[in-house]
Amino acid sequence: MPRTLCLALLLAACRSPVPEDHTSLSLSPGEDPGPPARTLSMVWLHHSTGDNLLAGGLLQALRANNIDFHDINYEEAEVQGYVIGDHTDPPDFPKTFNTPAYFAKVRSWERTDGKPHDIIMFKSCYPASDIESDAKLAQYKKWYSSLLPTFRANPRILFIPMSTPPRVKRRTDADDAARARSFARWLSTEYATELKNVQVFDLFNALAILEGKPDQNTLAPQFAMAATDSHPTPAGARAVTRLFIPWLNRAIRAAGIDNR
Repeated sequence: MPRTLCLALLLAACRSPVPEDHTSLSLSPGEDPGPPARTLSMVWLHHSTGDNLLAGGLLQALRANNIDFHDINYEEAEVQGYVIGDHTDPPDFPKTFNTPAYFAKVRSWERTDGKPHDIIMFKSCYPASDIESDAKLAQYKKWYSSLLPTFRANPRILFIPMSTPPRVKRRTDADDAARARSFARWLSTEYATELKNVQVFDLFNALAILEGKPDQNTLAPQFAMAATDSHPTPAGARAVTRLFIPWLNRAIRAAGIDNR
């Protein structure tokens, strides 16, 4: 067999899709109360994983859901030499949200009227799922917990932290992936539970192979651009969108921001 054909077959095998019941496609998206009654303005701080999700259908779905969408990406939102869009790792968020000048830039990014966005969403990219130790996991929790005073001081804004996206099997190991799952679970079940204006979307669970299945906690192959590339495919974007839009509509009602 020619070497190039052998390599192609090997790569294809590494990306063989897992059964749907190993993925979030087997999960119910839950009740969808419908779009907000008024147009809500959202800004999302993200990088390339977010770009793939938006291009794969999330942006279209957000706009159809009465959301006026804006985002901050690489090389955007500069304040006094600090480029907010270049800093989306977990240790960056305390500086972005707890420095008044930086938070002010995020809060009203691209709004011509200077008013704050109704929704501020933020996420790290998949390298943040490289949680190599329990100490690092504990540090992640401290960084996110340090954001709560800012969130508490802005009750009219819905803050949406997203859990970190999973990595493909060839770019992680079982222990790191399990800690990434643990962080996602902590965020979505324990973090900021006393603040109704903080609602967490579990992006990790939307893309990862479910717990108890072979290769659990790694990016489902059909949702991965390649065996060594953890960016989501259009199929991954559709899987996220399917869960996110009903979830967002419930989060908006829970936060009470649609009736002002």
